[in-house]
Amino acid sequence: MIPRVFDVHVHFVEDERLYSDRVEQLLRYAEEFNVRKIALIGNLGANHLVEKAFREYPDVFVGLARVDLDADEPEVVDEYNKRGFAGLKVILTRKDYDDPSYFPFYERAEENNMVVLFHTGVIGGPVDYLLQEPSAFPKSEEVATQMLKGKSSARMRSLFLDTIANTFPKLKIIGAHLGWPEYLVSCAVARWRRNVYFDISGGEVVRRHIIEGKYIKREISVKKVLFGTDSNVEKMPREVVCWYDALRGMGLTHEEIDSVMYGNAAKIFHLEE
Repeated sequence: MIPRVFDVHVHFVEDERLYSDRVEQLLRYAEEFNVRKIALIGNLGANHLVEKAFREYPDVFVGLARVDLDADEPEVVDEYNKRGFAGLKVILTRKDYDDPSYFPFYERAEENNMVVLFHTGVIGGPVDYLLQEPSAFPKSEEVATQMLKGKSSARMRSLFLDTIANTFPKLKIIGAHLGWPEYLVSCAVARWRRNVYFDISGGEVVRRHIIEGKYIKREISVKKVLFGTDSNVEKMPREVVCWYDALRGMGLTHEEIDSVMYGNAAKIFHLEE
């Protein structure tokens, strides 16, 4: 029996023509796999589609607005709060996450009681050079070059969340992918900073590392771990099943699995006390 699920890491469409089909797919995913809540992540220029979804289906969706800390003004945080977004998504910054120039964004998020989900760790791309020959994907390489030009995973380390947590102690902070591959750094930050949590999205690779490293409950509290898929709709059900089996295999109790899969996120997003 699959426990209740809160999927905190779901990227949404940026093309309005895909909106209806994607919503239908997500609602079916929610119904079939006991997914009570889905946090939809917006794309730059397409946050309005996330807003449309959580306004039409408030019982299922909550919204995370994608913000560009290098191009937006901090006041945009207040605007998204007024529009009903539960939080923000931050990724691909040109400076370290804890650069003081970004503090006005975090200050406003804290004041508005919003969650901030940070990508942490090495960012993926369209070509996996461990598994694929790059010469077979020239177009993908061109896309990657344009998308990541001038950007660096070094700016998005989980250790930078430590500074932010200390400066904004009431801000709810989520680091994605347990900071892969700096898992122990992420666990240490979550261990000592009350307002820092990590999701375990990232697919088979992240799951294998977490299982083999035995991080959950030994290095990071069960209360600090959140379930997320960060996957396409076709693979999301598999992520639910595989993580449920993995958590049981780690010896977690039913109550602990419920915390990881649903309860922790519900508290962060103020759905449960």
